[in-house]
Amino acid sequence: MGASFGPIADALATYVCKTLRTVHWNVPYETLSKVIWALDSLPCILSAHIEFEPPASESHEDVHLGAASDLHLTLPNLQQLSLKGYFQEFLEQATGWSIPSLKNLSFDFGNSRTDQPDVITFLTHHGSELIFLDLYCIPPLDVPKVLDLCPLLTTFNFNADWRFPSDDMESTDPTPSTTPPSSSTIVHSPHANITSIGLHGLMYAFDVGFAATYSSIQPLRSHIIRRTNDLNVSALTKLNFPKLQRVRALNQTMLLDLNKVNGPGKEEGGWERWERWWAMCVGMGVRLEDCTGALLGTLPADEEEEDEGEGDEEEEEGVFEFEIPPIPREEGDRVSELRQLLEECRIMAEEREDSIFAPMGSFLGGTDSW
Repeated sequence: MGASFGPIADALATYVCKTLRTVHWNVPYETLSKVIWALDSLPCILSAHIEFEPPASESHEDVHLGAASDLHLTLPNLQQLSLKGYFQEFLEQATGWSIPSLKNLSFDFGNSRTDQPDVITFLTHHGSELIFLDLYCIPPLDVPKVLDLCPLLTTFNFNADWRFPSDDMESTDPTPSTTPPSSSTIVHSPHANITSIGLHGLMYAFDVGFAATYSSIQPLRSHIIRRTNDLNVSALTKLNFPKLQRVRALNQTMLLDLNKVNGPGKEEGGWERWERWWAMCVGMGVRLEDCTGALLGTLPADEEEEDEGEGDEEEEEGVFEFEIPPIPREEGDRVSELRQLLEECRIMAEEREDSIFAPMGSFLGGTDSW
């Protein structure tokens, strides 16, 4: 939403401020102040997903917040917050807000390598009660510090391409090694509650797709990234995470590339890496999975095979149940207001231009294996 966001936010605040539970907004960076005012008028929100587009030009990077910069929002019911895009300034403002019910937090800064949000400061104020945390950006974050600030986490997702201190970090020999690597230092002390760890990145780990081609062009850089993947996966032990039950590869592009060629490549050690990670997880009693919850190595099902797994136990990774507070009762008839809102929505739908985005396909797990 561009210029239309203001009127829409006003309509929401006027008609459904005490009944609206979930919002998903994609807005220009310049509307940040309106987003803050909109949230201030929607105290019953349980879940908010907000995508901020980049500034229209560099001259607009310092957005003018006006009175919104002095707002101290209280969002007593907000349990799930998901931010994507250019949200640095929003996060800085939200650090000082009161969000006592926040349990589920996701940050996706895309492929930008500069102006990273201050995640650590935000978690210092809001991390103590989180049970789900998903972090994706290119520059590494201080994962040991993050985990210290979030002691109740049960699910943690991070970029497996991030480099952390390790005895093996200076190894630059591009020759594939069969020697088990040491591990990264990703915890200061064992984390008592994490049961699920998701890994972003891993594009180079299995020697498939574009990454396989790029490896022949930049072998040293590719080797360092693969070695970093090894070090980080080797750190996912029961010593560091006593309750760990599953490790998931989350990069759908990489998983689709694996499926296209029916498994990891062998020239750069992709197959050996998969076997090593698999053996490590099996030895600990941990499931190594893809982003669907199927075992890593399971191919997508054909349509006629989709019903075969109906009796299998369903995975609950990523499922988040809300504790919904009661809707406040008010005097008077609200039916006329709702009718008016529906009529306005109908008019907006008729005037809206066709979406420029193609429908997204689904990615389904199946029963075939490599």
